[in-house]
Order: sequence, then C-alpha cells, then structure tokens
Amino acid sequence: MEIRVRQKEGMAILEVEGELDFSNVEQLQQEIQRRPEEVVEIDLQGLRFIDSSGAGMLLSQARDLYRQGRTLRIVRIPDHIREDLEVIGFFRVLEILKTNPNA
Repeated sequence: MEIRVRQKEGMAILEVEGELDFSNVEQLQQEIQRRPEEVVEIDLQGLRFIDSSGAGMLLSQARDLYRQGRTLRIVRIPDHIREDLEVIGFFRVLEILKTNPNA
C-alpha cells in the first residue's frame, strides 16, 4: 500500500493505493492519527482491495475523529470495493456515527 498526503485549506487528503489489509492497516491508521487537520479525507480511487481489518479500522478512526469534533471523509471509492463495503453495512455505520458520534 502506498499513501500520498496532500493538504488543502485545513484538510488533509490521504490518497491510498494498492491493498489495505491486516498486513498494513496500522500504517494508514497511524497516518490518520497524526493528522491535526479538522477534516481528514481518505481518497480510495487507487485502492484495489480492502479486507475486514481495513474496513474496521476506517470505522474506528471515523468514530475517534467524530468524538473530537473532526471529520473523516472517505471518497472516490472504486465500485467493486463500494459493493463489498455495502454488504457489510459499512455506510450504515458511518451514517450512525454522523448522527451519534458516541455510538
């Protein structure tokens, strides 16, 4: 997995390429945690694969940022990955976090 970081008006953009799985999930988690910006955007356009540990970490980080009054955005999700995330209820959990950050 490769992560490129860009900054734009109070926002960090993390462009993720390759595969996000149990072998490297901590790398992205640490990058998210070290960002001080109010909004952290995860651009998944270059992602080829994500496993349950990757999806779980993203949800965990979203919860942590929401509790801090910050936002984790996940954008440009490839269709084949979006379908997998929909099956496991990923987007429903994100919606719950938006309305109740302590969930």
